[in-house]
Amino acid sequence: MLSRQISVEAGAAETVMFRGEWLSEASSSNVWIAKDGVLIGPPKDNLVLTGIRYGLLERLCQEGGIPFALRRVSRDEVFAADELLLSSASKEVLPVVTLDGKTIGNGHPGPIYKSLYAAYQQAKQRNAQKQGAPA
Repeated sequence: MLSRQISVEAGAAETVMFRGEWLSEASSSNVWIAKDGVLIGPPKDNLVLTGIRYGLLERLCQEGGIPFALRRVSRDEVFAADELLLSSASKEVLPVVTLDGKTIGNGHPGPIYKSLYAAYQQAKQRNAQKQGAPA
């Protein structure tokens, strides 16, 4: 995992990767942008290893009334995004406020991140209760 090692050496949480000019994924996460209230991620195809959280994020968006789209995302769109998010089993949902030394959005976690984070925690709690574990 050379890209993960690059992240560690740079003191970064992740390495966001592009294939040419198109957003692909991170070294161990999926990458999403939020723009104008819509959560957008790369399509499920041969350029992206879709994580198991793709379906969960889509469901959380539907439940929370957040428009959701899968389509090609250009490098320029990533840097012009209102929010940049990571998702994975270990990171859950994580905001990215700077990328390559450039501020994303206003430089703070945004409303879509906050909504998805809260919904993710509720989903975990519901799942734990279904499994009979204490909440």
